Amino acid sequence: MHKLSKQGTTLTKFNPVMDDIELKGDDVKDVLNDYERLKRLEEVKTNFLIVTAHELRTPLTIIKGYLEILKERNGEDDRVIRAIDDNTNNMIAIVDDIVTIANMDLGMIELKVESISTLDMLDDLIDRLEEINEIWGDKIILPTDDQILEADRRSIEKVMTNLIINALKYNAPDRKIEINVDSDGHDYILISVKDWGTGIPDEVKEIIFDDFIQFVDSPLTRDYVGMGLGLSVAKRLVKLHNGEMWVTDNPEGGSIFYVRLPKHHAGDF
Repeated sequence: MHKLSKQGTTLTKFNPVMDDIELKGDDVKDVLNDYERLKRLEEVKTNFLIVTAHELRTPLTIIKGYLEILKERNGEDDRVIRAIDDNTNNMIAIVDDIVTIANMDLGMIELKVESISTLDMLDDLIDRLEEINEIWGDKIILPTDDQILEADRRSIEKVMTNLIINALKYNAPDRKIEINVDSDGHDYILISVKDWGTGIPDEVKEIIFDDFIQFVDSPLTRDYVGMGLGLSVAKRLVKLHNGEMWVTDNPEGGSIFYVRLPKHHAGDF
């Protein structure tokens, strides 16, 4: 990263604008001091996010508890209760995403590798999604072929949950989303989640996986405005598994999100 010489320090790959800039004496100290200061600020910000997220979890848990009591009294079809429940679940998901991103920034994510059946994992996910919204299970076309991979199940489940919920929310009301899982050569599997929604402009595809990004450009999507953390979390978790994630246009309208993962765990991630 740094090239040292008697004349000074040449910084390379520190910042594209600073390539091959010669720094001497106090300039080097100033840069290093600024770097340490920014590093400390980043750690403070990350720790603040973790503390804030944990503080939010307590009231959200209490709200969920009282909601379950209201459901038993008034029934789950009560529109007000369903609206509160849906938004509470969205808040819980956002808090979880904040904690995940903060822990990754601090290098505190521990991956527990195990053998995973993609069909079993998806069946479990659909059961959980139906607990959030009972009609979601009827709006998903699942794959028929099974693939086995070595990965951290909790992380991959989080990736798939984010992709599936996004696809369901942005999909055309009269269509089902489609999930496919295929072998991609000898060493990888390729997972795709296809929707028939409004699609994503090319310029937005470049930034949609960044933190706090969400594209809103039609009445269909305005009901689902959020912090845009889900895709960022998903891509980070995929990268931790030495995988790739990207999005393309669905030729029939909408989007297709792809996740490519190694089938076998090759040592520490």
